[in-house]
Amino acid sequence: MPTGEGAARVLAADAALQRVYRRPGGAEVWLFVAYFAQQQVNSQIHSPRHCIPGGGWRVGFVRPEVLEMGAARRPATRMRIQRDGHAQDVFYWFTTRGGTTAGEFPLKWDLVRNSLAGRPTDAFFVRYNAPTADSTALRQVMGMLDGPLGEAMAEVGLR
Repeated sequence: MPTGEGAARVLAADAALQRVYRRPGGAEVWLFVAYFAQQQVNSQIHSPRHCIPGGGWRVGFVRPEVLEMGAARRPATRMRIQRDGHAQDVFYWFTTRGGTTAGEFPLKWDLVRNSLAGRPTDAFFVRYNAPTADSTALRQVMGMLDGPLGEAMAEVGLR
């Protein structure tokens, strides 16, 4: 799915992928991945805590969660969002040279630490969302794509 021109300009990612996965029965799962080759002023990962409400969604809750992804465990942030009588679950995390984190503050700390040490500040942002009725499909898609996403991250030196 193409990212809108205005959204792409605000996002300022070096690469972005947006897809929707649909089952014949109607379940939909959305995936958004953005890669930032170097985080700097005007090119940093935007937190869903700000972007989602800015898109007109009301946040019901935000909490950390550990996802079981096959044999791996992944820290993530889970949000329940609502708009026009529709509820969705959103899961997101960040992957940097320091590893995977669910939180915005650890992401910023990693950026500062790497900047001061003269190391790369590149990072991935991964977000999945689906209607709450499609929670089983959401977790299945996350599990299926965890390996390929990890391979893409490894291509640029992130794990």
